[in-house]
Amino acid sequence: MSKTSPIYIDTHEQLEAAYPNMKRCKVLAVDTEFHRETTYYPEFALLQIYGHGQCWIVDPIVLKDLNLVWDVLCDENILKVFHAGRQDLEIILKESGKLPLPLFDTQVAAALLGLGQQVGFGNLVQRLLKKELAKQESFSDWVARPLRAKQIEYAADDVIWLMPIYQFLYDGLEARGRLSWLYEEQSKLCSLETYQENPESLMWRVKGANKLKGLSLVRLRALAVWREQQAQKRNIPRRRMIADEPLLEMARRDILNTEILSSIRGASQGFVRRFGSDILKIHDDCRHIPENDWPKVSKRKHPTEGTGLRLELLDTLLRLKAEEGDISATILSSKADLSELASWGKQCAGDEPDVPCLHGWRRDLVGHDLLALLRGDIALSINPKTGNPLIETRSIS
Repeated sequence: MSKTSPIYIDTHEQLEAAYPNMKRCKVLAVDTEFHRETTYYPEFALLQIYGHGQCWIVDPIVLKDLNLVWDVLCDENILKVFHAGRQDLEIILKESGKLPLPLFDTQVAAALLGLGQQVGFGNLVQRLLKKELAKQESFSDWVARPLRAKQIEYAADDVIWLMPIYQFLYDGLEARGRLSWLYEEQSKLCSLETYQENPESLMWRVKGANKLKGLSLVRLRALAVWREQQAQKRNIPRRRMIADEPLLEMARRDILNTEILSSIRGASQGFVRRFGSDILKIHDDCRHIPENDWPKVSKRKHPTEGTGLRLELLDTLLRLKAEEGDISATILSSKADLSELASWGKQCAGDEPDVPCLHGWRRDLVGHDLLALLRGDIALSINPKTGNPLIETRSIS
């Protein structure tokens, strides 16, 4: 594959010159470089864009006004291609206030063609294009300036080789009638709600939250929100603000005062001096929250009799359908979801379980058959000629 030299953009004049050529593209491959080890928000260090045989490397550290770039990336008439784009999208949303729609995520597309879940970009390039990408710059300091020539080449390769990967995957999905699967799988990625934290999700993200209940969970929810807000304000990782373990212990305590707070391992004296009054107030305020507003905890359902045996049959059917569809069984259903379905299948009464394998394209590919097996409409047997399992429709006498 022939490559033109990337155009490095760190002045507004250079960006203005590149803008018309970017806008003429119908498809753009996009990637970012960033650091996040010591900050809450990703430290945006580089933006790579490729289209019509040209690569542009935009320097957001030197060039602060990127409105022309956001105008291109948020143009609804241009398809943006990413690989495992969640964090790239998060950066673009934070910087521009918009998501770069429409988009095509090659990692998602690869999974739908049976190339593996969460397959890495380098692995995909090697397998599909027989090209070995350099790895030496994977852990480069992308914030330091000036960037070395090797860094720029590495960054450019991430979008230059993304374009033929996109073309290969798009053609594969189209040929197999799976483009609608991709749009369904990407719906969460393309929704603004995905990037908006809510108190319940922050609470459940705390390690050990599932061990708490009642008022302890109310306190943990409030403390988790406080920690998130403080980490955002200071732009530091949430665990650097206060780790999960002491936060959980603060929530667990029915009585909390300065002396007890100071005795909790992980709550330093400096932390107690600066934030102790905030913590104690939150802890006390939670006593006045009505029970109707407490976090909702789903009651743990115990498997019905015979769930294990039904699960084995469902799992066999799942793997047969996955092999038939040339797709990973794990993308069709998790073991936990299959177990929930197997438990429900004892009587097949009431509403079907709300599990992904019974929705959308998964239902079409495997969900209908899973339900049919539980209801006795189909059966699994062994093909006497091949010795392999097969699916048979049961005759009704």
